[in-house]
Amino acid sequence: MLFPTHILLGVILFLAVKDFFTGGNVIIFFLLVLLGSILPDLDEPRSKINQWTGIFGKIIAFFFKHRGVLHSLWMHMVLFFAVWHYFSLYYAKALFLGYIAHIVGDMITPRGVQLWWPFSRWKIKGPVRVGGFFEWVLVGLLFLLIVREIWMMIG
Repeated sequence: MLFPTHILLGVILFLAVKDFFTGGNVIIFFLLVLLGSILPDLDEPRSKINQWTGIFGKIIAFFFKHRGVLHSLWMHMVLFFAVWHYFSLYYAKALFLGYIAHIVGDMITPRGVQLWWPFSRWKIKGPVRVGGFFEWVLVGLLFLLIVREIWMMIG
C-alpha cells in the first residue's frame, strides 16, 4: 500500500478504538498509531519514513529486505515490549495498533505479508494492486469514513 492508504488506515483504527484505551495523552497515542502505520516501511528506500529518517533509513533499507523482518510479528512484539518497558503499556498499544493497520493494508496486496518471517514463508495476500485503481477507491472510502466519524463526533 501507499503512504496515504497506510496513514488513513491508522486514522480509521484510532477512531474505532480510541475510547477503549485510557491512561495517557490521547494526542501522543494518536501520533504513535500514525507512526506505527508507516514504521514497517522503513526498509523501503522510496518510502516517506525511510526518506525522513535520512542515513538511518538508508542503513535499514540496505540491511533489510522490504516486507521482511519489519513486517513480521516478531519485530513488532520486540518493539511492543521495549516501548512498554521504557515508556508505558498505553503507548506500546498505540504503536502496535498502527502496526496492525499497516499489516492489514499490506495483506490485501498480491505481494502480501509473511507474518512469521523468518520462521515461515507462509503469506497472507490479496488482490489489491499497490497504487492501482482499487487502492485509490479504498483511499476515497477511508477518507469518507473518517469525515463521517469526525462529523458524528462534533455534530
